[in-house]
Amino acid sequence: ARTAAGKAETALAGARAKLDTVIEALPKGLRTPEAVVARREALQREQRQLSEALEVATQQDRAASEVLTRSQEQLEAAKRARDGQQQRVKKAQGDFVARLTEVGLDKAGYDACKSHFPTLDADRKKVTDHRDGLIAARTTLHNAIAACADRERPDLAPLQLALTDATQTLNAANAALATARTDVSSLTKFKESLAAALAETERLEAETGPLRGLADLANGKNDFKMTLETFAIGAMFDQVLEAANMRLDPMTRGRYRLTRGLEASGGRGKRGLEIEAFDINTGKARPTATLSGGETFIAALALALGLADVVESLSGRIRMDTIFIDEGFGSLDTENGAGTLDQVIQVLAALTEGSRAVGLISHVGLVQEAIPQGFYVRSTPSGSRVEERRGLG
Repeated sequence: ARTAAGKAETALAGARAKLDTVIEALPKGLRTPEAVVARREALQREQRQLSEALEVATQQDRAASEVLTRSQEQLEAAKRARDGQQQRVKKAQGDFVARLTEVGLDKAGYDACKSHFPTLDADRKKVTDHRDGLIAARTTLHNAIAACADRERPDLAPLQLALTDATQTLNAANAALATARTDVSSLTKFKESLAAALAETERLEAETGPLRGLADLANGKNDFKMTLETFAIGAMFDQVLEAANMRLDPMTRGRYRLTRGLEASGGRGKRGLEIEAFDINTGKARPTATLSGGETFIAALALALGLADVVESLSGRIRMDTIFIDEGFGSLDTENGAGTLDQVIQVLAALTEGSRAVGLISHVGLVQEAIPQGFYVRSTPSGSRVEERRGLG
């Protein structure tokens, strides 16, 4: 019995030793049942908060989709109205050409007739004066015939010739008068129809002007080649760039500032969402594609942090508590252990002071030395193993 009791005590001691080993392997905050329960409740609360944040984001996305749908419907209505107005303008132009054809004129003839409009009244007066002169000449002729009635008939041959000439002149004058009257009547009608067509054209131009202008603005046919959708996104984008510049400034010692380019790439297409880097040293903005690898990494990091800041400011219930950065530090200069890499690490360290967790994945020695807490991932034949780093920082 004593032997069995001794074996039991030995087994109990071994079990306790194994239990102590397992407990030592656990994180310090999870070594008691109470701590595990508290950690589980904290994770459940965090899950509920994330679910609420997701619901809010979903509602906001749905509201934004409804606004976009209404805007697109209004745009389509404006396009239809514009097309209708354009058809009416085209019809008015066709009616104008038809009126020209009815009076036997083409565009060149119309342009030639327009030059007579200012002298139309004067031409009418000339015709009237010519007619009055003709009547006076006939009266004089009749009076002369009456005066010679009781006289000896003279040689009529010269008079006959004169009469023939006068008759020809009269016929020519009558023909000219008839032609002039026809021309005056045609020109008067044409002038009236032309004035009506011009008035209708001007009315349609004035009526469709605002709609055509609105449609052009919404479709990006403006000085900035920017659509309404791009303009709305650009306003939000400006907030992100402003927040990103607050992060970029210390990392580049104030050299670079991100701006939104308004010129379309290659001079074609829509514009307004391109990012440029303004270089304080040169006083000029240049495309981000011309940045070095390290500068591109810093700019991308600043944009990510700026976007997180804007999301938090616009929705107070959403917090970006954790950020992970995978590699990219090897592209930064160190300048004997400092330089751009040191500036980036200082910015990331400042984030942790505001209750935000920052996780870095890097093979750069200076990064590992600057981070007080971390893990090594060791590759072994049996698989990868995670080891905690201690005593750094």
